[in-house]
Amino acid sequence: MGKYVKMDKEGILIAFYGDDFTGTMATAEALTQSGIPTVTFTKPPTPDFLKKHFPQVKAMGIAGTARTVATDKLEHMLTPIFQVMKGYQSPIYLYKVCSTFDSSEHTGSIGKAIELGIKMFSANFVPVLPAAPRFKRYTVFGHHFAALGEGEIFRLDRNPSIANHPITPMNESDLRVHLAKQTTLKSGLINIFDIDRGGEHIQGLINKFISEKIQIILFDCLYDKHLNTVCDAVFQKCYLNKPTLFFGSQELGYGLSNALMKAELLTDEWKINEFGKNSKDKGPILVLSGSCATVTGDQILQAKQHGFFDVKILPQHLLDPERRDVEKETIIQNTLNALEEGKSVILHTAIGPNDERVHAMKRMSEKLSLPDREANENLGNALGEISRTIIHSSSVKRVIVVGGDTSGRIQRHLDIEALQVSTSVGGVPAPLCYVYSQVPEINGLEMSFKGGQVGNIDYFQIVRSVKTCDFEEAALGKL
Repeated sequence: MGKYVKMDKEGILIAFYGDDFTGTMATAEALTQSGIPTVTFTKPPTPDFLKKHFPQVKAMGIAGTARTVATDKLEHMLTPIFQVMKGYQSPIYLYKVCSTFDSSEHTGSIGKAIELGIKMFSANFVPVLPAAPRFKRYTVFGHHFAALGEGEIFRLDRNPSIANHPITPMNESDLRVHLAKQTTLKSGLINIFDIDRGGEHIQGLINKFISEKIQIILFDCLYDKHLNTVCDAVFQKCYLNKPTLFFGSQELGYGLSNALMKAELLTDEWKINEFGKNSKDKGPILVLSGSCATVTGDQILQAKQHGFFDVKILPQHLLDPERRDVEKETIIQNTLNALEEGKSVILHTAIGPNDERVHAMKRMSEKLSLPDREANENLGNALGEISRTIIHSSSVKRVIVVGGDTSGRIQRHLDIEALQVSTSVGGVPAPLCYVYSQVPEINGLEMSFKGGQVGNIDYFQIVRSVKTCDFEEAALGKL
């Protein structure tokens, strides 16, 4: 393989967009664990703002909600974000997709996002690697597989949870077939045997696909070594001519960091140190779950057995104009009372996919003639208002929001402007993060954004018990 040419180490080395909030923070965690100072923003900051307020930062992310956006709205949403990202002049750009690749031609279209990315960044091909081996998400011969929590591994279209996702059910495991429903661009595959033959072979296949005008190149991946091999081969091929535009899972943060390390772009002089010299307990925590996933349901039941006070939210009442205000007030008051007594609290809209509240919400949506997307948006807004009131009216210092779609909607109500990873939790991609905000009650708050299918059964207890230092000790910049 060719010899690396030294590049300018100033500025942002990796700029990434996450199509949901939980996965964005998991990407930030991967980069942080790789030693790269990383901060994630809710709106794309200008290059001048970053240079002035966050000069230490070498990787920056933008937490988005594209996974739940109608396809005909994606261009309006993503184009201005891509335009600002392009101004960072980074050697690597990453569009983080969910490691279950859930998307459709109508909602959260990855194919449409690829088209927009190619147009904005003038890419002659886009590598796509959605696997996340550490998280038990794999691609083999173009077919995608995912574990159900910590248990059995299923082909994507047979995974009991993912195949029945309420918004983007995955009924196709062949990612080339799946993408063909979302874009007219041709897709090629570099399979597991080809990857094992090494970087030069991979680059030769990429050249072949480009000559055949195949712009989307999917990669198999079973182990971290495959992830690292692909990232290194793609980065080395691209960086002499133009930036690398990658689409893939949060674990590309590890692979791309490894590629930068081999290029000698990562230096010890600005690597972050471990925080925690003055770690302390942060008291009772607040959990707000809008997920109906089986894994989250088990976590809620486990937490209840270990002292968490649970508040049952009736989503159908939050949708009903006649009952909404009373339901919100009841939820808020019950939560504040429990927190005042020193109890950690879980607010939940469902415990697992078979909870009657899931069906009750569906019936109410039909009664009010609300499409599923609008009903979920309204519910998310209500949960955001509830969480904001509780945080402002209590002394809670640590909050968990559960559900990728829920997280994106709730954060809009919390005046969050940026987040920085504080500490990993239980070895799963749902870290604790410090919040940057102009609002005193929110600034310095610790939050975790957990996907519905993520985490061990005791995840909530672990988050409650983790000791961390104060925000002022760890902050990498200021607003």
